[in-house]
Amino acid sequence: MNAPAPIAVFTATIGSVDDGTVVVSVPGNAYRITMAWGGVDTPSPGRVKGVIEAHALRVHKAAAGGRFIEPVMGVPRIVSGTVEAIDEDAATVALHSVVPMHVALEDREDLAKCTLGSLVNFHVRSDVRFSPAG
Repeated sequence: MNAPAPIAVFTATIGSVDDGTVVVSVPGNAYRITMAWGGVDTPSPGRVKGVIEAHALRVHKAAAGGRFIEPVMGVPRIVSGTVEAIDEDAATVALHSVVPMHVALEDREDLAKCTLGSLVNFHVRSDVRFSPAG
């Protein structure tokens, strides 16, 4: 399937801001995700709607597991979830993990490991970005 991935906006809380990074907490769980700030204006703590973008270094199909981000606190290294959409032209995947996110693939050949509804694990670069929506 080749269609642009839908914009995966979700509501989170910015807990702290430090030199271009934000710590985002997700309602209903213990995750405290540290990410680069992708907005134009300086962020301030509080609730915000936003989008997460990551770049995958490696992709693994998963036979079992679930939706998670590792580590629970800090900069994401591994994200796992189900593939919701694939944009082959842009080599990106819309992933349903703990939170929705867009994942760009470094290696276009990894698209073959991503099929709609499949469970995958991504090892991601440390420059995961959170941008405000709208």
